[in-house]
Amino acid sequence: MRSGRKYILPLLILAAIPAFSQQQPMVSQYMMNKYLVNPALAGVSGYTDINITARQQYSGLHNPPQTFMLDAQTRLLEDSWILRRQKVEKKTTRASRARHVGLGGYIFNDKNGIISRTGLGLTYGYHINIKNVYQLSFGLSVTGYQFKIDDQDAYLHDAGDPLLLANKKNFFVPDASTGVYISGRGLYGGLSVSELFGSSLKLGKNKFSNYHTRRHFNLIGGYKWAATSSFILEPSVLARATVGALQADLSLRAFYQRNYWLGLTYRSNNTLVTMAGFMVEGFYLGYAYDVSLGAFKNYSGGSHEIIIGYRLGDNNTRRARWLRPDTSEIGE
Repeated sequence: MRSGRKYILPLLILAAIPAFSQQQPMVSQYMMNKYLVNPALAGVSGYTDINITARQQYSGLHNPPQTFMLDAQTRLLEDSWILRRQKVEKKTTRASRARHVGLGGYIFNDKNGIISRTGLGLTYGYHINIKNVYQLSFGLSVTGYQFKIDDQDAYLHDAGDPLLLANKKNFFVPDASTGVYISGRGLYGGLSVSELFGSSLKLGKNKFSNYHTRRHFNLIGGYKWAATSSFILEPSVLARATVGALQADLSLRAFYQRNYWLGLTYRSNNTLVTMAGFMVEGFYLGYAYDVSLGAFKNYSGGSHEIIIGYRLGDNNTRRARWLRPDTSEIGE
């Protein structure tokens, strides 16, 4: 039974290069850590956040797609937990130039069958206060990853296939991403572009040497509405697009006392996502389960995703009134 689920060479090409959903890791709980989809979020809240994200797709299949990410991002505030040198600045209305800067970084491993990518990224963010109401943010990430083909679990119709014989099976791919983001009064929205370089993937010679990574566009938006003093509703949308492909997540989260939440997402590829989470004294945990509503549900199990994080720092809006954090952030 297991040998019948091994990967065939044409599937290798489809999964690694043209397929929109598999070229970039999928994250269902994007609203918990939007830094993963937009580099402009580095330092946006004024806190220091450290997150671990782990995801397994299609758990019923042999060797299913798996993703692991570790990220951290912060703001260069003199009164933050990193550089706490001054007393509470109750009358501060303007920021020094350094306080506009956010920094972030991440490492990741994304495996899809016999294809894997392992790499890291570093992010620079810059945040501008607009009339003490809105915050406009910009971000740029430089990334690099090792692209690797492990053909030990592949079934080849032609044992002498030129793509895998006498050709390089792992190589380094440099790239970058950029984004813009605005938030305030419960509203937020942003646009980011990844795979900016469109790097060439030289898997072989001649006709196999012209593959390139595709630029991906992520559009995000949402609103956080206080229905009562204890309940908050957050509708949001994330649209992912690349050449010839578009996918959208429509989500709704309900918060109780800001630190406990339930959520539901409908993805345009006929997938339903349920999620839940909580935050206690800076520690937060979120879990999501994806299930296909189409014919594919007969051939695979659902997808599991977990985010574990820790938030450091005080509520800096009390210390520096010019700081306008993202109102959709956990615990805000």
